[in-house]
Amino acid sequence: MSLPRKRRYSLRVSLMVLVAVCVVPAAAVSGWLVYSHYEAQRTQIYSSTLLMAREIAADVDRELAAIEAGLRVLATSGDLAEGNLAAFHRLATDALEARLVYNYILSDREGGQLLNTLLPYGGALSTNKMPAPLPAVFETGVPALSDLVVCPMRQQPVLVMAVPVKIGEHVRYGLNAGLAPERLSKRFESRALPPGWVVAMLDGNGLIAARSQNAESFIGQKATAPLVERLRSSHEGTLEALTKEGVPTYVAFSRSSAWSWSIAVGAPKAALNVVLYRQIGFAVAATALALVVGLWLARRVANRVLSAVCDLNEAARALGKGKTVELPDVQLVEAEAVGDAIVQASHVMAQVSHRASHDILTGLANRALFDELLHRHLARLKRRPGGLAVLAIDLDGFKAVNDQQGHAMGDLVLQKVAKRIAGCIRTSDIAARMGGDEFSVLLGDADRDIAMQTAQRLVALLAEPYPGARSPISASIGVAVYPFSGITADDLLGSADRALYAAKGAGKHCAVIAPDMNEAGD
Repeated sequence: MSLPRKRRYSLRVSLMVLVAVCVVPAAAVSGWLVYSHYEAQRTQIYSSTLLMAREIAADVDRELAAIEAGLRVLATSGDLAEGNLAAFHRLATDALEARLVYNYILSDREGGQLLNTLLPYGGALSTNKMPAPLPAVFETGVPALSDLVVCPMRQQPVLVMAVPVKIGEHVRYGLNAGLAPERLSKRFESRALPPGWVVAMLDGNGLIAARSQNAESFIGQKATAPLVERLRSSHEGTLEALTKEGVPTYVAFSRSSAWSWSIAVGAPKAALNVVLYRQIGFAVAATALALVVGLWLARRVANRVLSAVCDLNEAARALGKGKTVELPDVQLVEAEAVGDAIVQASHVMAQVSHRASHDILTGLANRALFDELLHRHLARLKRRPGGLAVLAIDLDGFKAVNDQQGHAMGDLVLQKVAKRIAGCIRTSDIAARMGGDEFSVLLGDADRDIAMQTAQRLVALLAEPYPGARSPISASIGVAVYPFSGITADDLLGSADRALYAAKGAGKHCAVIAPDMNEAGD
């Protein structure tokens, strides 16, 4: 009895089936990886553009904060308090910055111009009112930044920043700075942007205020409709949109934390599409090669794909635990994980906001701002005779507080010292923390008597008890008066330091005035 014959298969058919079984999954995995890689690249581009938009917005915010600080300093000028607008016009002209500010305007409550540094003092001024929301500074006492407006004199778009000028308890003037968009555009142009990327600054109405490309053609125009629509509903986000030139781009935008303007960054889609087409070509070639080679190569390809998938899964788990990894060919899961990690990192970066000109602990001016203001006062005294004084202050007994009660109590004492100093001097004077327990005070329009009276008041005030401090604290003060103790900033600071050392040597808790340089020479 013969056994039944087993079913036989054609070798060609069998090989075709085997090749199909091996190649089809490999081809499917290759297509999935290509699509996943494309999605990951797109997500990465969105993350990169959003991070860049936040970084540039923070840079511009710092630039505007520095301009605001300069305006606030100008607003404390004694010329304004005395109504000497001609002298203030000279001061403001000398204080013009070489960055974004190209003129200063002093306006009244009705928005009319009282002086403009673009014109000689006493010349005919523009009758146009200051743009909204600048008049609001008289009501709120809060600085304001306008949207893009057209300067009547230059007939070019400008941004205007205003700060209130208080005389006594009332806001009498608005001090305005004209900001040149073309200068900001040059800042954008100088950034190391990837090829084809575009950076634009948009005002609160969606008008282009600055641009890294073709700025002269598009400043003052409305941004594209999809971007303007998103700006109305979100503080930051991403979208696909056309540039003003009609180029398809991936766009990310971020609004300023202090003002109503936004930064938009666009990356061209074409670069990512080239990568996609290249990857598709590679996948097709690999599939064709698998069809030619057959089962063995198909199995090898399958094994490599499985290995790659395992590596991707390991990378995803490591990324989920917060570890640093180098990704192989990424897929959608990793792309989402990378996106989440970048977003978390960006939240931390977004918290970086500070003013480089002030001490973080006490809120007083820092050494850099104090030196700058001292040089400005000395430059003004060369044009108009007067006086000023520099007080160098060092705390007595402060080290014992730090050693016995810790730095937390020391910080509280420093904050209290800063408040006492600020409360003891005039609003037009400048107090600064120079480092550690060292402070300085710049007294404008002060002679020897005023300087010593102020120093003695500070000696008495700073020796009063500090809540929580177990060790007694006092202050030694060195006083240097212009021009007797020096005519340059270095001379005055050096004389004040030497007088401070003399006060320390005299038993501390006292004020010593530096001798006349001529007398010291004799």
